[in-house]
Amino acid sequence: MTGSEAANARIIDECIGIEQQAHLFALANQYRANGVLEANPSGPFRFRRKIYGTEYCDPEMQRLASRIIATFALDGYAVDPYLGWIISYIEPGGFIKPHIDRQPHYQQTSDKHLRCNVLVQGKDESAYPLVGAQRLKVQERGLWAFFASEYPHGTEVLQGGQARIVYQFGFTVPVDYSLDRHGR
Repeated sequence: MTGSEAANARIIDECIGIEQQAHLFALANQYRANGVLEANPSGPFRFRRKIYGTEYCDPEMQRLASRIIATFALDGYAVDPYLGWIISYIEPGGFIKPHIDRQPHYQQTSDKHLRCNVLVQGKDESAYPLVGAQRLKVQERGLWAFFASEYPHGTEVLQGGQARIVYQFGFTVPVDYSLDRHGR
């Protein structure tokens, strides 16, 4: 995996291959069609499912998580207890209002919430994530990692005719964890 740095995030281009992208795309669309993805109460045209530790976390997702754990030296760190691992599906017209994850654990401790997100589908520039004051130019099959408990993050209103599909992997890391030191 090759990547780049943004002020508040680490971007890795081509985190997944074309075959893995096709599998994750098909799975997300199957889950959307079968009602596995639930309406997200945070906004219209948004659907999601927490998948960590469920029957919906298939072997391909587990392999991707293992690569992320190895890439960011996350072995031994806990999966985020609030959001865990998620499939996010946003249809055109949907968006994520910029916010900081303020779950009690992260406010009461010095731990940080590290999110590693993989863009499976999102060709339109409106699918690019916003982290801090930056729009990150993440291409399909790319990954962006950032501290969701420290930086505002969201999206613009999704344009175009395709859903934005993101597989998200969250971890609890200590205050001294650094993407510079831990990301390969």
